[in-house]
Amino acid sequence: MDLTKEQYTKEEVQEILNGVNAQVTTLTADLATAHEQAKELDNLKKDNLNNSIKLEMAKAGLSEDLFDLVQSENIDLATVKINKLKEIQKENIIDNSYKPEGHKGGADSYSVAEKDGNVEGMLKSKLSKIFG
Repeated sequence: MDLTKEQYTKEEVQEILNGVNAQVTTLTADLATAHEQAKELDNLKKDNLNNSIKLEMAKAGLSEDLFDLVQSENIDLATVKINKLKEIQKENIIDNSYKPEGHKGGADSYSVAEKDGNVEGMLKSKLSKIFG
């Protein structure tokens, strides 16, 4: 737009304003589109972060049910939480492992007699179990 005249007629001013209004309308539409794209980009970033966290959880062998516990603002903080949960899970597996009960502790009389080479003691131990 080139304003070189000293005075303009009403029609000329109206023509200039129509051009400016068209530009304003176009820029407003472009701005609205940019805002929508920015929201979509934020959603995509959040989805990408969540997928990255879920991938780290899968690598660590954790269930996706625990996602709410490790969800974070960045992957580094989530990784720290995942490692902590993995340690807790290891401790839990160890604590819940098989622990025999009623297992014979120490040597019985037969084993002691056998170790000493005492045949008579071995026979007494066997007979006492049968008749005892």
